[in-house]
Amino acid sequence: MTMAAMSGVGVIGAEGEEKEVRPVWEARKVASDPLFFVKPAGGAATALLLRVPLKAPVVRSATLEKTYEAGRDYTWKEGTREIVLVEGTRIPFKTEGELHPVANAPHSYREQRGGKAWMLFGEGRWFHDLQSVAAYEGADDWAGPEVAAAPDEQLGELRARLRRGETIRMVTLGDSISTGANASGSAAAPPMQGGYPDLVAAGLEERFGVKVAAKNLSVSGMDSAWGREQVGAVVTERPDLVLLAFGMNDASGRRTPEEFASITGEIRDRIRKERSGCSVIVISPMTANPEWSHSAPELYPAYAAALGKLAGAGTAAADVTAVWTAVAARKTYLSLTGNGLNHPNDFGHRLYADVVLAVIGAPGR
Repeated sequence: MTMAAMSGVGVIGAEGEEKEVRPVWEARKVASDPLFFVKPAGGAATALLLRVPLKAPVVRSATLEKTYEAGRDYTWKEGTREIVLVEGTRIPFKTEGELHPVANAPHSYREQRGGKAWMLFGEGRWFHDLQSVAAYEGADDWAGPEVAAAPDEQLGELRARLRRGETIRMVTLGDSISTGANASGSAAAPPMQGGYPDLVAAGLEERFGVKVAAKNLSVSGMDSAWGREQVGAVVTERPDLVLLAFGMNDASGRRTPEEFASITGEIRDRIRKERSGCSVIVISPMTANPEWSHSAPELYPAYAAALGKLAGAGTAAADVTAVWTAVAARKTYLSLTGNGLNHPNDFGHRLYADVVLAVIGAPGR
């Protein structure tokens, strides 16, 4: 499966399935709704779908290597979003007790808010192998926040290049999320989906028939202050488009929204001063696990609002935070995360890419 094949704005789902051109939070045909099953004491393991299916969903492993059987592995009641595992299921799950391991247990992290317990944590493909995905056609009217294409004042220069069929030099500067952390491709796990910058590049190539020369300068653990020191490296690549995506680590360090926006704006200004005509998209972050002591629930939407004020000539804002929050309200955090704390899984990376591509807009915009 290609990287474009995993994006909600391109072809999604298994090989041979029809194209879905709507973003993942609007699509009626849901190809890979992520599921992390949890079993409470005395009850059956369950997980919630994003939408109410029209008919029984098909549930597969997140690697797409296994297809589970309704009745044998799981049940679904018409008109609901809940999948229930049956006794003897082959679908992975965790008990509620296992979500908070004993100190120093494998796949645990001590920084739970309040310090009373440890948290389930795993890098690489560990969460990917615990998750499942469901394919179905939605029967309800739910949709996430509308993401409008940016006005030409903001991205007109980029769109002109796309219409002319020029090669687009795209640079991504951000933290671990922007490196593609915990996407299946980064973890060397099927279906080998790339991180969101790869999906944006593939989506632009598919939509506009152009070549995208992508360079990713992101480094795990970094924040906007570090990004400010990388402007020279960005400009050296002679970009036509820069994806500027910090915030997760800034929030963990409790940087104020005003300072965060000021630093991000400085990075943007210096890039555009040195590289006239370069378009910049500032991307607000997903939210971290609210149980994590370093998460800052009050800062993520404040960061998004502050970044929105940077939009203007040559600059657009991609509010991932709003869409992520709307989706997270209908699912558990462990169904969306790639590591349990602060990274997206494949679905989350597709969400990021779909927000960015929606802001850029379709051909003819």
